[in-house]
Amino acid sequence: MRQKLEQLTGKRTGIKQLGRQHSASLFGIGTDKDQELPVIHEGYLWIPLYENDGRVTAVWVETEGLSPLELELVNYAGRNFAVALKATGFKEEGEMEARQLSSWLNAQLEQEKDDAEIPDEISLKGRLFGDMIPFMLVSENVHNPQMTYRSLMKLLRSYFENDVLLVPLQDKEWLILARKELLTGGDDKEDEEESAEDLLSQTSMGLHELIASEWVGVFHLAVSPAIIPVKGLTGAVALLRETIILGRIFQVGDYIHLPWELHMERLVNSIPDDRRRQLLGQIGDYTAVLADKEMLLTLESFFEMDCNVSETAKKLYIHRNTLLYRLDKIKQETGADVRSFGDAAIVKLAMLLYKVTKRK
Repeated sequence: MRQKLEQLTGKRTGIKQLGRQHSASLFGIGTDKDQELPVIHEGYLWIPLYENDGRVTAVWVETEGLSPLELELVNYAGRNFAVALKATGFKEEGEMEARQLSSWLNAQLEQEKDDAEIPDEISLKGRLFGDMIPFMLVSENVHNPQMTYRSLMKLLRSYFENDVLLVPLQDKEWLILARKELLTGGDDKEDEEESAEDLLSQTSMGLHELIASEWVGVFHLAVSPAIIPVKGLTGAVALLRETIILGRIFQVGDYIHLPWELHMERLVNSIPDDRRRQLLGQIGDYTAVLADKEMLLTLESFFEMDCNVSETAKKLYIHRNTLLYRLDKIKQETGADVRSFGDAAIVKLAMLLYKVTKRK
């Protein structure tokens, strides 16, 4: 709509969500002068699209140099667009503002501008100044009906107590922004027993479980620490996308991916293909062990449990002696004793190189 009006008039155009006070002064929202008619104010034509909770979302067009006929055409186009929006149900869900932000985000990321600040013409900018937690949800569903904005938003509001923003980014890719206070309970003091990362991990687990129970299919979820979206949103989206890509490569079978758990994986993935294969050859031949699903799972669990034999046996639901037997077998086949730090580091690196090289 904005682009079409700019082409029609040659003037700057935008879509903006007005605050309650501004909505009342321009359109009489909340007063006995409530109207849905266009208004010319301080050199701009404002065309109301819809109102939600006292806030009007409107199209604005610069009027300087426009003829009466051009103003009438702009007014006609804007009002028809408002009617179409109401018919599609955008009014209740705020999908139009979300898609406007989505278009801007995708454009910035295509140009690798991951530090861009959100411009004033983005309608949702006024809601993006506080600390918020960004999540990214990606669906791998192929045959099942796609989640709609309305259905997913309804589910998210039940989980985040109504205060959440949902932005559809690409096909089957969604950005979710929740207020930081929802995770901390409004207390900015760090909990000595529960870190911010633990809270984010637990929230992600609950959210993923809720979504997976509502729709059949495979869903990947990533989360990053709190940001102030107006300045940090593009960088956060880039990080979340990378995190899900890394999770799919290195955490097969897992569907919640946390960027602070993927530092080594990020480093390995950045190494050129030829160099990765060369490194894998120089480290030694671990193929027999890594190609064995049981041995690979054993190593992954052992490293996840910080090389603790007892905790790893519990995680795998096996006897401690069974685990020791497997570790001894790995030592016999590779010469590496993963119970020592040096050998464990080499085997961990070989495992990561094997995963990304095999995928290629």
